[in-house]
Amino acid sequence: MKKFIKLVLCVAALAIPVRALCSSAWVNRAFVGAGDYVQIDDGVYAARDLPPEERRRALAALRDARGRIAETFGVPVARPLTIIAANDREAARFGLADDVPGTAFISPLRTEVVLNLAHFSIDVTAHELVHAEVAQRLGVWTRAVELPVWFDEGVAVQLDRRGPYLVDCGAVGEQRIREVRQLTSVRRFWHGDRGQIVRNYQAAKCAAAEVLERHPPRTLYASLARLTRGEHFDDVFGAAPATPRTADLTDPR
Repeated sequence: MKKFIKLVLCVAALAIPVRALCSSAWVNRAFVGAGDYVQIDDGVYAARDLPPEERRRALAALRDARGRIAETFGVPVARPLTIIAANDREAARFGLADDVPGTAFISPLRTEVVLNLAHFSIDVTAHELVHAEVAQRLGVWTRAVELPVWFDEGVAVQLDRRGPYLVDCGAVGEQRIREVRQLTSVRRFWHGDRGQIVRNYQAAKCAAAEVLERHPPRTLYASLARLTRGEHFDDVFGAAPATPRTADLTDPR
């Protein structure tokens, strides 16, 4: 029965990109290099008329974000197709919702990261590149059936040093951290208003930090590899402790 449920969940996850094939945003991402966007680095696209200083800013953030990942988890290998949208209107063309600074679109075909220069930062860039790295190392199937969304988001937000996510896990509280571990799907994690979603991210950061205290960040890639070999999440990462820990795995400079 458990295997059947996982199969249904995986089929549902794989169906999302199929539905996306009908959307103009998917088409715009798929053919980004055929229009008014040009390649400014390996796999990185930006508007043809984007000022040179903005191109340099975006490329520097990508470089620094990969450095942040390397310092914490190890050298990243993922190279998602990355689109630098100049503003909210352009970001919407590629599928970003209003005021969302960046998103990793993960499908069986490839991973695409869209970043909005209007809300741009190394924090957002690192956050989305962590999602791309996890997806690269797990593959779509294993990610869909074995990786709970709270952990995927919690690991990504370890490197996100925006104010709302520099939290005291003692203040977040054991109950809230326990509750966020039930948010295993995208729909459940993103349910509620903006404040609720921010609180989900805060609790997910703390929950993931507890796991990463028992399984240090530099072993994350090896642990993900165990999932790809057929081990289950709880067997690899272990049971949750009874009390919350700190989420400060990196120096919040």
